[in-house]
Amino acid sequence: MNSKNIYLMLLVTTLLVLGVVFNFRIGKPTQPIIQDNQKPQETEQKMTDAELQDYYSLYKNPFVLQIRTTLNSYLDDPNSLSETVLEGLGDGKSGLTNFSSNYYKGRFVVMEIKNSVAGGEEINILFPDKPDKVFWVWVYKLADGGYETRGFKENPYYTHERIDYYLKQYPMLLQDELHAL
Repeated sequence: MNSKNIYLMLLVTTLLVLGVVFNFRIGKPTQPIIQDNQKPQETEQKMTDAELQDYYSLYKNPFVLQIRTTLNSYLDDPNSLSETVLEGLGDGKSGLTNFSSNYYKGRFVVMEIKNSVAGGEEINILFPDKPDKVFWVWVYKLADGGYETRGFKENPYYTHERIDYYLKQYPMLLQDELHAL
C-alpha cells in the first residue's frame, strides 16, 4: 500500500470515530445543574448578587455568543451554515431547519452550559417568547480561535412540566430581556 492509501484509511477511520462519538453525545439528553431531587419548592428562588453576576457573565462567553451568530446567519442566509447544523442527524428532531424560525427571531436565555466530551461546550437554551422547548446546542472552538455551531436539537429532558417548573423557580433569569441574546 502506498502512503496515500494509508492516509486515506486513517482519515476515514478518524471521521467514523468522530461520527460515532458525536452521535452518541447528541443522542443523550443533558441534565440541568439543578437536579429534580435537589428542588426544594416550586416558588421563586432568590439569588445573591454574586450568583446573578456569575450567571449574567455567561452572556459574554464566546461559545454562547456564537449561538446568536449562528441563529442570525440562519435567518439571513441558511446556506451559509453547514448541513449538519441545518439538517442535524436527519431524524426530524435535530437541525435548525426542523424547528420554526420564529424561535430564532427572539432572544434566548441560557439554561445550562457544560464542557462537551467531544470538545467545545454544550449549551441548553430557552426562547422566552416560545418557552415550549429547550434546545441543546453544541459549539466548538476551532484551531484558528473561531467558533462553530456543530449541533442543534430539542433536549427531551426538558418536558413541559420541567420547563414550567424552571419558569416558576427562576423567572428573573429566564425572562430576562436585558441580558438575553
